[in-house]
Amino acid sequence: MLPLDKVRIFKERLASRPVICSVRSEEGLREVLSFQDPRCVFLLGFSIQDVVRSVSSLTSRGHMPFVHMDLVEGLKSDQSGIRYLVDNARPWGIISTHKGVIEIAKGMGLMTVLRVFLLDSDALRKGRSMVSSVKPDFLEVLPGVAVVGMERTRLSDLGCPIIAGGLVDSPSQVQVILSRGVLGVSSSERSLW
Repeated sequence: MLPLDKVRIFKERLASRPVICSVRSEEGLREVLSFQDPRCVFLLGFSIQDVVRSVSSLTSRGHMPFVHMDLVEGLKSDQSGIRYLVDNARPWGIISTHKGVIEIAKGMGLMTVLRVFLLDSDALRKGRSMVSSVKPDFLEVLPGVAVVGMERTRLSDLGCPIIAGGLVDSPSQVQVILSRGVLGVSSSERSLW
């Protein structure tokens, strides 16, 4: 079971810095490592070797790294792969679009972010059902700009704290998204970090 302190700390960090640094390259990683104040960080698309090194570097500087399990090169998103990540990298949590990955990670004491793509109202219904079934710590909805046109009550019906990500590239978009009750916005747009 996940210590409630980790979830509380993550939420507090988002309250003070609501933009999550979505890192896709070594250059982006170096930029985040240069920040003096700790950030929430999503690592997307690194190799297994780079993930272990990156998580260690980020953690040692007080950042809260999450690894997108579906995108790690050379690491299978199964029990053994997640165990390897926990034993060798020790991230704060994982991100995945797969129910089974979220369940395994929860069982290993990691924070979990279930990622869903809101393409239409059917995808919204399926996302709500998946949240109800797997009970992730957070739900990341993509694209984040889809949240701009959604009612706050419709988002709260998803049954989980929400992060929005994807296609968000301006401070005004971030503000509108946060006004919908979303806790944070993940973005690879470095000017928002």
